[in-house]
Amino acid sequence: MRSMQLKHLRTFLAVASTLSFTRAGQKVHLAQSSVTEQIQALEADLGVALFERSQRKLALTDAGGKLVEYAESLLALAADARAIVAGDTELRGSLTIGALETLCAHWLAPMLADFQGRHPGLQLDLQVAGTGALREAVRDGSLDLCFTFTQPPPDSGLHSECVGSDELALLVPAGHVLGELASVGPQHVAGERFLVTAQGCAYRGMFDSAFSTRGFPLPQVAGEYGSLGAIVSMVRARFGCALMPRLAFAGLDAGIVALPWEDGTGRVGIHMAWRPRQLPPALRRFQDAVRQKGLGLHHPVSTVDMQYAAGGEAVAHEEADRVGNVADAADAPNR
Repeated sequence: MRSMQLKHLRTFLAVASTLSFTRAGQKVHLAQSSVTEQIQALEADLGVALFERSQRKLALTDAGGKLVEYAESLLALAADARAIVAGDTELRGSLTIGALETLCAHWLAPMLADFQGRHPGLQLDLQVAGTGALREAVRDGSLDLCFTFTQPPPDSGLHSECVGSDELALLVPAGHVLGELASVGPQHVAGERFLVTAQGCAYRGMFDSAFSTRGFPLPQVAGEYGSLGAIVSMVRARFGCALMPRLAFAGLDAGIVALPWEDGTGRVGIHMAWRPRQLPPALRRFQDAVRQKGLGLHHPVSTVDMQYAAGGEAVAHEEADRVGNVADAADAPNR
């Protein structure tokens, strides 16, 4: 058996993440024929088939699935070794991060800009999607890291850490009778109509658990909406109330009053999730930066712990599709 080559492992990971020789070649800048040759050479070195090939699809074998984690670790260690030997502390390569649109726009963006400014040699790519799609992308290697409002369930195969939290707030139109209160809770809104997102969305889970965890029945739902911006606009138009994190309506609060939920103790956690593996230097450094910067929003998550509030992976509904272009949706009535 010949020794494995790092370039073969890099190509293998590209094929494993795309399940396509063509897309893998684009990812590692090789012709499809070169990708095929490298995979065949790696399989010959290991003496096992790494992929099941058919006319319709490509799939990892059991052996291929086991190799993924080791290949990632070996490449990360090789990158560490090169940097240490060269005395190079500058981060290079690329880092692909995903998050809910709400977190991208108002929480993650300043940290990304600061990190990129301190490490100009590193390419930072940001993708927006819903909770389920983000976690799946982390699992298959398309993303290095993702941020959501919910903690992955124990059987997700991901590591996670709460790196911040955001305050829940009740949104009412200007002049609403509740607007005079310093804080509100379930006991204050029994007769109110609420505007919500659809079942399975993380924001709907926040709404449901805000009442169920305190033993209160859910108030009347006036309607389900596919956009947080549309909900804010409908609140402004006096159609009902809404409950959401402050990050979700940042910059859109004209004509509404945002009241702290449960004296500000009603909070939702911001969770960072990644694959268990030997982490590359850029990912470790970025995680440390998030831990430091994220503390500005971090408080103990109490009243609404969104860990499994919406039934574990039920929160995998595509929140990004629901958020849409929040600013455009909110401004629509004024055009």
